[in-house]
Amino acid sequence: MPRHDVARRHHSRPVAPISIAVIFLAAVHAPPVAARESTPDAAARMLSMAAMEKDGLPSLSVALARNGVIVFAEAYGLADVENDVAATPRSVYRIGSISKTLTAAAVMILAEDGALDLDAPVQKYCPAFPSKKSPITPRLLLSHRAGIRDYDYRRFNEEFLSTRRYDSLEEALSIFKNDPLEGNPGTEYQYSSFGYVLLGCAAEGASGVPYEKLLKRRVLDPAGMEQTTLDRPDTIIPHRASGYGKRSDGSWANAVYVDLSDRFPAGGLLSTPRDLVAFGNALLSGTLLGPDALQSMWGAAPGTDHEETVYGLGWRVAPGRNEVFHGGTSVGGSAYLYIDRDGKIVVAFATNMGLWTEPRHELARRLAATLDR
Repeated sequence: MPRHDVARRHHSRPVAPISIAVIFLAAVHAPPVAARESTPDAAARMLSMAAMEKDGLPSLSVALARNGVIVFAEAYGLADVENDVAATPRSVYRIGSISKTLTAAAVMILAEDGALDLDAPVQKYCPAFPSKKSPITPRLLLSHRAGIRDYDYRRFNEEFLSTRRYDSLEEALSIFKNDPLEGNPGTEYQYSSFGYVLLGCAAEGASGVPYEKLLKRRVLDPAGMEQTTLDRPDTIIPHRASGYGKRSDGSWANAVYVDLSDRFPAGGLLSTPRDLVAFGNALLSGTLLGPDALQSMWGAAPGTDHEETVYGLGWRVAPGRNEVFHGGTSVGGSAYLYIDRDGKIVVAFATNMGLWTEPRHELARRLAATLDR
């Protein structure tokens, strides 16, 4: 049966959350991790297992790195509940808005090359987007200050749960390109996934190649991200984890079918925590970007204060802590990527359920702290 048909079905009986004993057995029997340089820290394992049990997650995959070396990579639970398939560190998950950090890196690489001007009107690179009352630039799109709207939750099924296939980013612009801006560009922070779809179109125009090829050539391959790819439901993707949601009684249900072709640069990528950690390592080491471009990306953009964090160019920034991070939530998947710049520590984790109530940032910090033991 095709994957999209399976995704529409729901379990006919409740599924009880996995116990820590089952999680431990799955971890013990998981294949060894080639990149692991030392014995995994027991504290990191127990933090991961406790977080998984607390939220009743079908599976959880975690990777930690320090000084460019992966020192912990384990997965617990089931990548496919119906077929009793254990999760491994190679299980591939939807990473939601962490996709924005990869798009931001590609755009900053083009800017560093001189192929894209961060402060030029976006129509220079994406003429399919109509002019607005004030100029919109790639820099404003990167920092969510362009006034582009986000998903209209009054049209939740049509937009966030879209099942329509879009053949190009230019075609996906049709969802929002004719809508009025919701703020004056450059004056206020307003998170927008659609803004990153427009940014992807601009990156295509500046590079002369499709977004997928640009991302692979300039970000994924140099960083050694072997399993990160666009989430196409009809493509056979090895080790793809099945996605789940949760019913009111706490049991799991298969996630509804969605087609993410309307948001690839914003939230439509698949990856593994090991790949995400490799991405963080490549940024810290200067493999992808020089220090000036990296500092621009990881510095706070004006007017982006939001609760306890600010937004840079594609990343959230914690003032005073020299750490950057981004979360992602999609239908049937949730992930988190955290970088401690001072300690050169990278933490990533992912699950195959869209809802996650455990504070992910605190979990990332606690996992990072295990490397100091």
